[in-house]
Amino acid sequence: MKITDKVLEIYKDYSICPHCLGRMFSLLATNTTNIERGNSILLTITMQLHKEYLSKTETALDSVIVNLKNIAERGKYLPARMVLENEGLDFSTQYDEDKCYLCQDIFTNLNTFAESAIKELETYEYDSLLVGTNLNAEIVNREDTFKARYKILESESFKSHFNREVGKILTQRVNKPTEFNNPDITVIFSLNYDSFTIDLLIRSLFIYGKYQKLIRGIPQTHWDCGICRGSGCEACNYTGKQYPTSVEELINPKFKEASKSNSSKFHGAGREDIDVRMLGNGRPFILELKNPVIRHLDLKKLKKNVNKKNKKRIKITDLRYSSKDEVKQIKFKAEKVKKQYLALVESPNLNFSKDQFLLFLRKFDNQIIGKTIHQETPLRVSHRRADKIREKKIYNVEGTFIKPSIFKFLIETQGGTYVKELINGDQGRTNPSFSKIFGTPLICKELDVVHIGQ
Repeated sequence: MKITDKVLEIYKDYSICPHCLGRMFSLLATNTTNIERGNSILLTITMQLHKEYLSKTETALDSVIVNLKNIAERGKYLPARMVLENEGLDFSTQYDEDKCYLCQDIFTNLNTFAESAIKELETYEYDSLLVGTNLNAEIVNREDTFKARYKILESESFKSHFNREVGKILTQRVNKPTEFNNPDITVIFSLNYDSFTIDLLIRSLFIYGKYQKLIRGIPQTHWDCGICRGSGCEACNYTGKQYPTSVEELINPKFKEASKSNSSKFHGAGREDIDVRMLGNGRPFILELKNPVIRHLDLKKLKKNVNKKNKKRIKITDLRYSSKDEVKQIKFKAEKVKKQYLALVESPNLNFSKDQFLLFLRKFDNQIIGKTIHQETPLRVSHRRADKIREKKIYNVEGTFIKPSIFKFLIETQGGTYVKELINGDQGRTNPSFSKIFGTPLICKELDVVHIGQ
């Protein structure tokens, strides 16, 4: 069936707006808009019918007039009405109040939707946006039934047309570009035929930085109380926390306040134990600020304020904007990069002379340095980590004799190595270990991370 014949069949039964008519054939004659396509189809049909009327073929004259009237009345198409008027033919206005069968005139009132979205966006800072739609089932079912009835295969969906057309109006009005991959804000319209609501999907703001933890006794992130699980109890002094504070809690508040975010999440490139300091060039982290109202932050000022407030506890550096993809990257790289640790080690059972210490140290060349060690999940974290064997590379070990039972070691390892267990052996779960080489238990008394590779 020709397009013109199919359109005439449609207008025998329904009032359809030019937007929806053009949508039904949007895969044909591309590089135009649906409303232009719809009006072009109506104009072509009107011209063809007028030509047939002027030829005054008696057998076809009645059907030509009926078709013209359908286009003029149900289509509310002005050129068709003018043809009828010029030829002295009457037409009815009984359908003038009828809404488009497919969109119920949603597409002739797109400015209403754009205006409502602009009001919702007023308080937010953003550089890009995108329009999305959730359609009521009635809209979807009506359109599917319609397409099946008229065997329409070249159409564009209601949702796609709405998103694009409202998006065009919106981006022009707010002077912000559409971004399909990572928009700052996605405006979600939930549409019924007679009503709609708007939700804003706000992309998180990601801030990269590095932190130094200058004192011991602070975990990287907030820990809920192990007894009350965060609800507050006598054991945690009703704070809901196992530890008074954390690196996360020392950094996040200033950023949440500046961005007017409703929550935040701290993503670290690995983590050090609570009793381990993080020194040297610092540990990379990314702060995720959720549902931010303000996206353009004064990072220099924030860095200064956080460092001033937390002097001698933590220090942050190298702040810049980041992304969700980089969160994945720093977590992946944390297991691969080289890390240097400075360990203060005690031999509680045996004393060693400096010569004995150096003799044992030489054994490291053959047994540990440049070798891959095997570490079963340490006993101290087995309650919260999967029990598996990890293979980690030890790149270098330098030892310093302090006194017969105290030594220092500068240890360079692959990320993710359990350094305390590398030293104490963890009852044979790490092999080889410093304790095994020395032939006596060794205890890591203090541990610092002093460098993390890039």
